[in-house]
Amino acid sequence: MSGIKAAGLALDIISNIISDIDATNQVYEGIKDEAELPTNFKKSATKLHLISTLLEDAKRYLNAADAATETAFTPTLENCEAQATQLKKLFEKVILEEGETRWDRYMKAAWTIGKRGRVENLVGGILDDLQALATRFPEVTTPRTKKQLAKAVEEVTEMEPSLPDGFEQMPAYAHYGSGAQNNN
Repeated sequence: MSGIKAAGLALDIISNIISDIDATNQVYEGIKDEAELPTNFKKSATKLHLISTLLEDAKRYLNAADAATETAFTPTLENCEAQATQLKKLFEKVILEEGETRWDRYMKAAWTIGKRGRVENLVGGILDDLQALATRFPEVTTPRTKKQLAKAVEEVTEMEPSLPDGFEQMPAYAHYGSGAQNNN
């Protein structure tokens, strides 16, 4: 991959992540006052602004970086992008539909993602990736932002799991048509 393609790819990925984080934050703003919203959604959502700030810092850094640095960023950014997309989908799926609680919606949404489907795992994964970039490339952000990042990583790490262990292995039952469904 040429340096120009790497730069374009890394910057495109950052733009995609920022877009997903902004969309996630907009969904959260619409539902944040809901009583049924799991606590970790509220705690995790407080980290979204910091994530955007770090990504903007990374974008500025990459605009002046060499091709090797841009290429080194790409795998970590791709991982961040995947997690940001899953996080956005998770928040979108928690929006209530008639007859379901937020908890039910969250459980179903997390189940479709799998073991890393907890909101705190997705936000923590993004923060961990950004911390890895800030450690490997110290000039990517300011000392103050690095301290905020370290604190955010610690806070997310200390969160109690929002879903029980093994939630991703729970059976899912589908029922179509009329009549009772018996699951023995």
